[in-house]
Amino acid sequence: MLKLNIETREIIDNVVVKYHIFDVNQPIMITFPPVCQSISNIDAAADAPVWSFDYFANRKLNIIAFNHIGEGNYFDSEMFISYLDKLKHAIAMFPSKVGYGTSLGGFALSLHADRLDLDKALLMMPQSTYCKSIAPWDPIVTNAQDSRISDMKTLDGKGCKTPLTVIYDPLSIADKLHVQRFEQALTVLKIYAVGHRVPRALQHLNMLSEVILQFRLGTIDQDYFYAGIRGRRSLSYYFRDAFKKPNKSYTNRRVAIIYWHKAKQKITHFKFEPNKVIERIAASCHKRMLKIKVKLDQFISR
Repeated sequence: MLKLNIETREIIDNVVVKYHIFDVNQPIMITFPPVCQSISNIDAAADAPVWSFDYFANRKLNIIAFNHIGEGNYFDSEMFISYLDKLKHAIAMFPSKVGYGTSLGGFALSLHADRLDLDKALLMMPQSTYCKSIAPWDPIVTNAQDSRISDMKTLDGKGCKTPLTVIYDPLSIADKLHVQRFEQALTVLKIYAVGHRVPRALQHLNMLSEVILQFRLGTIDQDYFYAGIRGRRSLSYYFRDAFKKPNKSYTNRRVAIIYWHKAKQKITHFKFEPNKVIERIAASCHKRMLKIKVKLDQFISR
Protein backbone atom coordinates (compact mmCIF):
# COMPACT_ATOMS: atom_id res chain seq x y z
CA MET A 1 0.00 0.00 0.00
CA LEU A 2 2.83 2.40 0.88
CA LYS A 3 5.55 3.23 -1.62
CA LEU A 4 9.04 3.40 -0.15
CA ASN A 5 11.69 6.08 -0.71
CA ILE A 6 9.52 8.30 -2.89
CA GLU A 7 7.40 11.36 -2.14
CA THR A 8 3.80 10.34 -2.77
CA ARG A 9 0.59 12.36 -2.89
CA GLU A 10 -2.95 10.97 -3.09
CA ILE A 11 -6.48 12.31 -2.75
CA ILE A 12 -8.82 10.12 -0.74
CA ASP A 13 -12.32 11.56 -1.17
CA ASN A 14 -12.04 14.98 0.55
CA VAL A 15 -8.61 14.48 2.14
CA VAL A 16 -5.12 14.93 0.71
CA VAL A 17 -2.54 12.38 1.83
CA LYS A 18 1.13 13.11 1.35
CA TYR A 19 3.83 10.78 2.62
CA HIS A 20 7.46 9.80 2.34
CA ILE A 21 8.92 6.65 3.87
CA PHE A 22 12.69 6.98 4.30
CA ASP A 23 13.51 4.12 6.68
CA VAL A 24 11.10 1.43 7.89
CA ASN A 25 13.31 0.91 10.97
CA GLN A 26 12.51 4.40 12.26
CA PRO A 27 9.25 5.77 13.79
CA ILE A 28 6.44 6.88 11.50
CA MET A 29 4.68 10.22 12.15
CA ILE A 30 0.96 10.55 11.40
CA THR A 31 -0.24 14.17 11.40
CA PHE A 32 -3.52 16.07 11.14
CA PRO A 33 -3.74 19.88 10.71
CA PRO A 34 -5.63 22.71 12.42
CA VAL A 35 -8.80 23.96 10.75
CA CYS A 36 -7.05 27.08 9.38
CA GLN A 37 -4.94 24.84 7.12
CA SER A 38 -7.92 23.62 5.10
CA ILE A 39 -7.29 23.33 1.36
CA SER A 40 -9.99 25.39 -0.34
CA ASN A 41 -11.25 22.94 -2.97
CA ILE A 42 -10.45 19.78 -4.92
CA ASP A 43 -8.87 21.78 -7.76
CA ALA A 44 -6.29 23.26 -5.38
CA ALA A 45 -5.55 19.91 -3.74
CA ALA A 46 -3.06 18.79 -6.39
CA ASP A 47 -0.55 21.52 -5.54
CA ALA A 48 -1.45 22.96 -2.13
CA PRO A 49 0.99 22.42 0.75
CA VAL A 50 0.09 19.65 3.18
CA TRP A 51 0.49 20.72 6.80
CA SER A 52 3.65 19.45 8.57
CA PHE A 53 4.86 17.34 5.63
CA ASP A 54 7.86 19.50 4.74
CA TYR A 55 8.96 19.80 8.37
CA PHE A 56 9.43 16.04 8.70
CA ALA A 57 10.42 15.22 5.11
CA ASN A 58 13.19 17.85 5.09
CA ARG A 59 14.67 16.05 8.10
CA LYS A 60 14.27 12.69 6.35
CA LEU A 61 11.81 11.47 8.99
CA ASN A 62 9.02 9.09 8.00
CA ILE A 63 5.82 11.08 7.58
CA ILE A 64 2.21 10.51 6.55
CA ALA A 65 0.41 13.87 6.58
CA PHE A 66 -3.32 14.34 6.10
CA ASN A 67 -4.99 17.60 5.05
CA HIS A 68 -8.71 18.32 4.77
CA ILE A 69 -10.30 19.85 1.67
CA GLY A 70 -13.11 22.36 2.22
CA GLU A 71 -15.06 23.40 5.32
CA GLY A 72 -17.20 21.09 7.42
CA ASN A 73 -14.62 18.36 6.93
CA TYR A 74 -13.85 16.32 10.03
CA PHE A 75 -11.98 13.43 8.36
CA ASP A 76 -15.18 11.41 8.63
CA SER A 77 -15.98 10.22 5.11
CA GLU A 78 -16.52 6.48 4.64
CA MET A 79 -13.88 6.36 1.92
CA PHE A 80 -11.27 7.99 4.15
CA ILE A 81 -12.08 5.75 7.11
CA SER A 82 -11.78 2.70 4.86
CA TYR A 83 -8.35 4.00 3.79
CA LEU A 84 -7.29 4.28 7.44
CA ASP A 85 -8.41 0.69 8.10
CA LYS A 86 -6.02 -0.46 5.38
CA LEU A 87 -3.28 1.93 6.47
CA LYS A 88 -3.31 0.39 9.94
CA HIS A 89 -1.88 -2.85 8.52
CA ALA A 90 0.60 -1.04 6.27
CA ILE A 91 2.20 0.86 9.15
CA ALA A 92 2.29 -2.12 11.53
CA MET A 93 5.92 -2.80 10.45
CA PHE A 94 7.26 0.42 11.97
CA PRO A 95 8.88 0.21 15.42
CA SER A 96 6.80 3.17 16.63
CA LYS A 97 3.67 4.87 15.28
CA VAL A 98 3.31 8.43 16.56
CA GLY A 99 0.50 10.94 16.04
CA TYR A 100 0.73 14.74 16.12
CA GLY A 101 -2.07 17.28 15.66
CA THR A 102 -3.23 20.70 16.82
CA SER A 103 -6.75 21.99 17.46
CA LEU A 104 -8.90 20.27 14.77
CA GLY A 105 -5.90 18.02 14.12
CA GLY A 106 -5.91 16.96 17.76
CA PHE A 107 -9.61 16.20 17.45
CA ALA A 108 -9.01 14.09 14.30
CA LEU A 109 -6.26 12.14 16.05
CA SER A 110 -8.49 11.45 19.05
CA LEU A 111 -11.04 10.04 16.58
CA HIS A 112 -8.65 7.88 14.59
CA ALA A 113 -5.63 7.03 16.78
CA ASP A 114 -7.21 3.79 17.99
CA ARG A 115 -8.26 2.86 14.45
CA LEU A 116 -4.64 3.25 13.32
CA ASP A 117 -3.32 1.45 16.40
CA LEU A 118 -0.93 4.30 17.19
CA ASP A 119 1.48 3.88 20.07
CA LYS A 120 0.96 7.46 21.27
CA ALA A 121 -0.15 10.91 20.11
CA LEU A 122 0.74 14.52 20.89
CA LEU A 123 -2.26 16.86 20.89
CA MET A 124 -1.92 20.61 21.26
CA MET A 125 -5.06 22.46 22.49
CA PRO A 126 -7.33 19.79 20.97
CA GLN A 127 -11.07 19.98 20.55
CA SER A 128 -12.65 16.81 21.93
CA THR A 129 -15.83 17.37 19.91
CA TYR A 130 -17.28 19.77 17.35
CA CYS A 131 -20.86 19.11 18.38
CA LYS A 132 -22.53 22.41 19.31
CA SER A 133 -24.91 20.84 21.83
CA ILE A 134 -22.03 19.08 23.62
CA ALA A 135 -19.63 22.05 23.67
CA PRO A 136 -21.74 25.24 23.62
CA TRP A 137 -19.00 26.87 25.71
CA ASP A 138 -16.46 26.82 22.86
CA PRO A 139 -16.87 29.62 20.26
CA ILE A 140 -14.68 27.69 17.82
CA VAL A 141 -17.20 24.84 17.94
CA THR A 142 -20.34 27.00 17.85
CA ASN A 143 -19.01 28.94 14.85
CA ALA A 144 -17.85 25.85 12.95
CA GLN A 145 -19.75 24.36 10.04
CA ASP A 146 -21.33 20.97 10.75
CA SER A 147 -20.18 17.91 8.86
CA ARG A 148 -21.97 17.30 5.60
CA ILE A 149 -21.64 13.57 6.21
CA SER A 150 -22.06 12.74 9.89
CA ASP A 151 -24.27 13.51 12.84
CA MET A 152 -21.86 15.64 14.90
CA LYS A 153 -22.83 13.79 18.09
CA THR A 154 -21.19 10.66 16.67
CA LEU A 155 -17.84 12.43 16.19
CA ASP A 156 -16.45 12.50 19.71
CA GLY A 157 -12.84 11.86 20.65
CA LYS A 158 -13.25 11.71 24.42
CA GLY A 159 -13.11 7.91 24.48
CA CYS A 160 -9.72 7.62 22.74
CA LYS A 161 -7.62 4.88 24.37
CA THR A 162 -4.28 5.62 22.66
CA PRO A 163 -1.86 7.18 25.19
CA LEU A 164 -2.19 10.94 24.75
CA THR A 165 0.09 13.82 25.70
CA VAL A 166 -1.78 17.13 25.70
CA ILE A 167 -0.33 20.65 25.78
CA TYR A 168 -2.78 23.47 26.46
CA ASP A 169 -3.40 26.74 28.31
CA PRO A 170 -5.61 26.12 31.39
CA LEU A 171 -6.59 29.82 31.39
CA SER A 172 -8.31 29.21 28.05
CA ILE A 173 -11.60 27.96 29.49
CA ALA A 174 -12.83 26.20 26.33
CA ASP A 175 -9.54 24.34 25.91
CA LYS A 176 -9.58 23.36 29.58
CA LEU A 177 -13.11 21.96 29.29
CA HIS A 178 -12.19 19.94 26.20
CA VAL A 179 -9.20 18.41 28.00
CA GLN A 180 -11.41 17.52 30.96
CA ARG A 181 -13.76 15.57 28.66
CA PHE A 182 -11.13 12.96 27.77
CA GLU A 183 -11.89 9.79 29.68
CA GLN A 184 -8.36 8.40 29.93
CA ALA A 185 -5.57 9.64 32.20
CA LEU A 186 -3.61 12.10 30.08
CA THR A 187 -0.02 13.23 30.23
CA VAL A 188 -0.53 16.99 30.48
CA LEU A 189 1.87 19.90 29.95
CA LYS A 190 0.48 23.34 30.75
CA ILE A 191 1.53 26.66 29.25
CA TYR A 192 -0.35 29.51 30.87
CA ALA A 193 -1.60 32.76 29.36
CA VAL A 194 -1.03 32.14 25.65
CA GLY A 195 -4.63 31.22 24.76
CA HIS A 196 -5.54 28.98 21.84
CA ARG A 197 -2.16 29.52 20.20
CA VAL A 198 0.10 26.94 21.87
CA PRO A 199 2.12 25.90 18.77
CA ARG A 200 2.71 29.54 17.86
CA ALA A 201 3.90 30.32 21.38
CA LEU A 202 6.28 27.33 21.40
CA GLN A 203 7.58 28.36 17.99
CA HIS A 204 8.15 31.93 19.12
CA LEU A 205 10.06 30.52 22.10
CA ASN A 206 12.16 28.37 19.73
CA MET A 207 10.82 25.24 21.44
CA LEU A 208 8.27 23.73 19.05
CA SER A 209 10.70 21.67 16.99
CA GLU A 210 12.52 20.30 20.04
CA VAL A 211 9.24 19.37 21.76
CA ILE A 212 7.99 17.48 18.69
CA LEU A 213 11.29 15.67 18.13
CA GLN A 214 11.56 14.68 21.79
CA PHE A 215 8.06 13.24 21.67
CA ARG A 216 8.76 11.39 18.43
CA LEU A 217 11.55 9.40 20.07
CA GLY A 218 10.26 9.17 23.63
CA THR A 219 8.77 11.63 26.08
CA ILE A 220 9.00 15.40 26.40
CA ASP A 221 11.57 16.50 28.97
CA GLN A 222 9.39 18.38 31.45
CA ASP A 223 12.33 20.21 33.02
CA TYR A 224 13.26 21.50 29.56
CA PHE A 225 9.66 22.39 28.78
CA TYR A 226 8.86 24.34 31.93
CA ALA A 227 12.22 26.10 31.96
CA GLY A 228 11.71 27.16 28.35
CA ILE A 229 8.17 28.50 28.68
CA ARG A 230 9.28 31.02 31.31
CA GLY A 231 10.23 33.18 28.36
CA ARG A 232 6.57 33.51 27.33
CA ARG A 233 6.35 36.83 29.21
CA SER A 234 8.20 38.36 26.27
CA LEU A 235 5.41 37.36 23.87
CA SER A 236 3.12 40.13 22.66
CA TYR A 237 -0.01 38.07 23.39
CA TYR A 238 1.04 36.97 26.87
CA PHE A 239 -1.89 37.56 29.25
CA ARG A 240 -3.97 38.98 26.35
CA ASP A 241 -6.97 36.71 26.97
CA ALA A 242 -6.74 37.14 30.73
CA PHE A 243 -6.63 40.91 30.24
CA LYS A 244 -9.77 40.83 28.08
CA LYS A 245 -11.70 38.46 30.33
CA PRO A 246 -10.53 38.76 33.95
CA ASN A 247 -11.39 35.74 36.04
CA LYS A 248 -13.39 36.40 39.22
CA SER A 249 -11.05 34.11 41.10
CA TYR A 250 -8.01 36.29 40.36
CA THR A 251 -6.40 37.84 43.41
CA ASN A 252 -5.58 41.55 43.41
CA ARG A 253 -1.93 40.62 42.98
CA ARG A 254 -2.75 38.51 39.92
CA VAL A 255 -4.76 41.32 38.34
CA ALA A 256 -1.90 43.76 39.03
CA ILE A 257 0.54 41.37 37.29
CA ILE A 258 -1.73 41.13 34.25
CA TYR A 259 -2.00 44.89 33.91
CA TRP A 260 1.72 45.36 34.54
CA HIS A 261 2.70 43.00 31.73
CA LYS A 262 0.11 44.53 29.42
CA ALA A 263 1.52 48.02 30.04
CA LYS A 264 5.09 46.74 29.70
CA GLN A 265 4.31 45.15 26.34
CA LYS A 266 2.74 48.35 25.04
CA ILE A 267 5.76 50.42 26.10
CA THR A 268 8.33 47.92 24.81
CA HIS A 269 6.66 47.44 21.43
CA PHE A 270 5.31 50.94 20.96
CA LYS A 271 5.41 52.19 17.38
CA PHE A 272 3.91 55.42 16.16
CA GLU A 273 2.26 54.60 12.86
CA PRO A 274 0.33 57.68 11.68
CA ASN A 275 -1.30 55.88 8.75
CA LYS A 276 -2.89 53.34 11.09
CA VAL A 277 -4.02 56.11 13.43
CA ILE A 278 -5.66 57.93 10.52
CA GLU A 279 -7.33 54.70 9.33
CA ARG A 280 -8.77 54.01 12.77
CA ILE A 281 -10.06 57.56 13.15
CA ALA A 282 -11.64 57.40 9.68
CA ALA A 283 -13.26 54.04 10.47
CA SER A 284 -14.58 55.37 13.77
CA CYS A 285 -16.01 58.49 12.08
CA HIS A 286 -17.63 56.32 9.41
CA LYS A 287 -19.35 54.16 12.05
CA ARG A 288 -20.59 57.25 13.89
CA MET A 289 -21.96 58.77 10.66
CA LEU A 290 -23.81 55.54 9.89
CA LYS A 291 -25.40 55.55 13.34
CA ILE A 292 -26.46 59.19 12.91
CA LYS A 293 -27.91 58.38 9.48
CA VAL A 294 -29.92 55.47 10.88
CA LYS A 295 -31.33 57.66 13.65
CA LEU A 296 -32.23 60.40 11.15
CA ASP A 297 -33.95 57.89 8.87
CA GLN A 298 -35.89 56.53 11.84
CA PHE A 299 -36.90 60.06 12.89
CA ILE A 300 -38.02 61.02 9.34
CA SER A 301 -40.03 57.83 8.89
CA ARG A 302 -42.13 58.54 11.99
